[in-house]
Amino acid sequence: MSTEVALHPAVALTQQLVRLDTRNPPGAEAPAIDLLEARLIAAGFSTTVVPYLNDPSRRHVVARLSGKGSRPGVLFSGHVDVVPPGDNPWSFSPFSGELQDGRVLGRGACDMKSGVAALVIAAEQIARMKVDLEGDLVVALTADEERNCLGAEQLVKEPLFDGLGYALVAEPTSLELVIAEKGALWVEVSFLGKTAHGSMPQSGANAISAAAQFMVRWESRYDALSATHPFLGRATLNPGVIRGGVKVNVVADRCTIELDMRTVPPMAHTDLVDEIRALAAGIADSRAGISFAMALASDRPSVFCDPESGLACALSASFRALDGRNRVCGGVPYCTEACIWTPSLGVESVICGPGRPDMAHQPDEYVDAAEIVVATDAFRAAALELLSAGPTL
Repeated sequence: MSTEVALHPAVALTQQLVRLDTRNPPGAEAPAIDLLEARLIAAGFSTTVVPYLNDPSRRHVVARLSGKGSRPGVLFSGHVDVVPPGDNPWSFSPFSGELQDGRVLGRGACDMKSGVAALVIAAEQIARMKVDLEGDLVVALTADEERNCLGAEQLVKEPLFDGLGYALVAEPTSLELVIAEKGALWVEVSFLGKTAHGSMPQSGANAISAAAQFMVRWESRYDALSATHPFLGRATLNPGVIRGGVKVNVVADRCTIELDMRTVPPMAHTDLVDEIRALAAGIADSRAGISFAMALASDRPSVFCDPESGLACALSASFRALDGRNRVCGGVPYCTEACIWTPSLGVESVICGPGRPDMAHQPDEYVDAAEIVVATDAFRAAALELLSAGPTL
């Protein structure tokens, strides 16, 4: 590892952030947010701190560097909470932030404090260049992403995001360009019956039997409704949880199935929910003593942006200038905060950041320091290209 990489400000900032224990739960993102806000203010950004859940230890910050408003603005997006280290042993302290063998070590180094550091340092560099920007650069640093993007879901309701055309979400992608992600529709379906002695099942109404019938039929129906997407593949269904009954010799009076559906365009979640409700109602109506209830646990739409969008092209050109490699846009089966920004703000989103995706949430998490440096340079160059040229608003 070169001295230039080891001493790079984005590498140093990654180390600082990893040393701050922002595991979620409980979150406690405030120290990281305060550190980053202070840096952005010093660089010339105006900032707004948004409290989260009335918890003094949790908050977001949105920073803006204003341009002329004649071009679409760029959103730099990152979260500072991390998952807990877990029970599996680590070979180093999870919050050490140590730089060893060219890698920054620790929980969140990959997901996604290195991405946050690259965004913030790139934003600082742009501000200190004192160039006339045609559009605004906005940096949104969020709490509570690891619980299904709940933080961004709250933050996007604030009037802080006018004039944006693009969102760069710096989740770990090994610096590949991701322009599509599957939607996540989580539905809880409960069947309610009547308890009875297991030796006299005819005296009760078995909710497990109703749920089993529903599951068999829904798997078939979902397969018929599913689409296949060129960047995302086929939609998937996983019945992740089933709870029912109290004892083997008792007729179950309740059974709940939790469904995880990962959808692709053009599948509409409202249509799927209606289909689930109609199927459950039909089964309940056909069985004496059975009723049902539904609850929507998560509704994150799929995201797909044009591979020829301004941000995708600017990032591709920036990386090509840095390492000479042409990048092919791809998709991922999981959600990022792009599922909040794109439908709510109407922006084109690209997910791209340092770190291997399969390293996220793992013991002995790390990120290659050299990737942080390349990411910083590419983010800065792409944002400058978009904010000084391109389509008018």
